[in-house]
Amino acid sequence: MFKWRKSGVVTMSKPDSIKVDQNEETVTEILEPAAELDKKIISPVKETRNQAIRYILWGLISVAVNFATFYTMYHLIGLEYQVANVISWVIVVQVAFWVDRLKVFDHHSHHVYREMGKFYATRIVTYVVEAIILWLLMSVLGSSAVLAKILGQAGAIIGNFLFSKLYVFRNK
Repeated sequence: MFKWRKSGVVTMSKPDSIKVDQNEETVTEILEPAAELDKKIISPVKETRNQAIRYILWGLISVAVNFATFYTMYHLIGLEYQVANVISWVIVVQVAFWVDRLKVFDHHSHHVYREMGKFYATRIVTYVVEAIILWLLMSVLGSSAVLAKILGQAGAIIGNFLFSKLYVFRNK
């Protein structure tokens, strides 16, 4: 095939027949495990990353509704902060369910009410976590309502994404 000469010139000779060693792997055989790895590990990681990005971007709507409702109820109307938080929570959970179902997780099943029940149940858990954070920061430590709400929302957002991905909108 190729011959290297002392002068540095490469020449090519035409072989009469090419022998293939049966023990050598083909390129396809070498790449098949990598393709399987991509399907099993890398693709789900990429999808989770994309869902997290969509969750954050679309979640800004929920956060805006939550903060606007809380601010209106607490600062403008003068409701107690926990009551204002409950009202903002109820409104935002319904908005979040439809956004998460259709835009974030692109989930289309025939069990909408079952999913909605799971969604509300998981949101109750994260609401309790947020309420505890608000209570600790505002009532116990004397922190501002805005700081407490920001930290409470951060904990709720992380919990909500994990619950939605792993429990509510998981694909079987």
